[in-house]
Amino acid sequence: MKTIIVSGYGVRLRFRKGVLKIESGEECREIPLANIDQVVVATSGVWFSSKLIRKLIEYGIDIVILDSRGYPIGRVYPPYINKTVETRRHQYKAYGGEKALHIIKELAYSKIVNQAAVLRRYYSYTKDQVLKDSCEQLHSLASSARNINASFEEAREALRLIEAEAARIYWASYSTLLPSDLKFPGRDHDSQDPVNMSLNYLYSILYGECWKALVLAGLDPYAGFMHVDRSGKTSLVYDFVEQFRFIAELLLLAMLKHGWRPSISNGLLDYKSRVEMIKKINEFMDSTKAKYIDEAPQTIRQVIKRSAFALSSYLRGDGAFKGYIHR
Repeated sequence: MKTIIVSGYGVRLRFRKGVLKIESGEECREIPLANIDQVVVATSGVWFSSKLIRKLIEYGIDIVILDSRGYPIGRVYPPYINKTVETRRHQYKAYGGEKALHIIKELAYSKIVNQAAVLRRYYSYTKDQVLKDSCEQLHSLASSARNINASFEEAREALRLIEAEAARIYWASYSTLLPSDLKFPGRDHDSQDPVNMSLNYLYSILYGECWKALVLAGLDPYAGFMHVDRSGKTSLVYDFVEQFRFIAELLLLAMLKHGWRPSISNGLLDYKSRVEMIKKINEFMDSTKAKYIDEAPQTIRQVIKRSAFALSSYLRGDGAFKGYIHR
């Protein structure tokens, strides 16, 4: 997938004869629209016209607008949506029932197993017994999540406790893998340390990818099962992304271990850091091969879409749903 990342103040995007022109000062870059799949606008101060937006839509190009934290606050994509009315009727009907129970257990199971996979990868290098013990504990908790036998509401509460215990174990071990010059107080969404801020930014990019996949699969991103519904909150996206959070965690760890460090300016990640993370996570999703259940190898980006369509099919009664396990 060819993603164009636009950042910086005073940048102008234009369309001319099938080409996207990116103008910044005296520099001008030209890219044929036929070679682009997605345009990500990562900063404010970028100018583009309604003519360009129409042309991007005509070419089937996804337009994503990020805020300063990397959260997708808006997007435009072609209206090729799959069985929307039928799917959403089944989605709303499923809440609180057996299908919803199966979905939340599968998502919790895959999230915890993928956390264990991150630690197991580094155990294979270090042979650190603490990492091995953490992996075993996480697998035990994942099995407990999948085997819960309770009503939907009871299971949801039990899963919250299991996920909290898994997070305690996982982040304690994850912190030991970080370079010693980085201060990491543990996973805290509101913390201003570079590791937590970078995780937040990478998660936000994943939210955007999952949001798009769910909508294209005909699902309502605001009607979740595990996360509580609240006006303006994309609860299903928060549910669905759990199985893919490991992508941000694994990628950031690799970047930091290879010497990269994020820069913070005025309490925010600077433009250069944001652009680098967008670039790296898109490369990861487009180059890393993975398998969803027993299908042929695909890219991670394709797996995210496949998982969303499997979820919509399951809700309509057309197939099975399993959380994604990264191998």
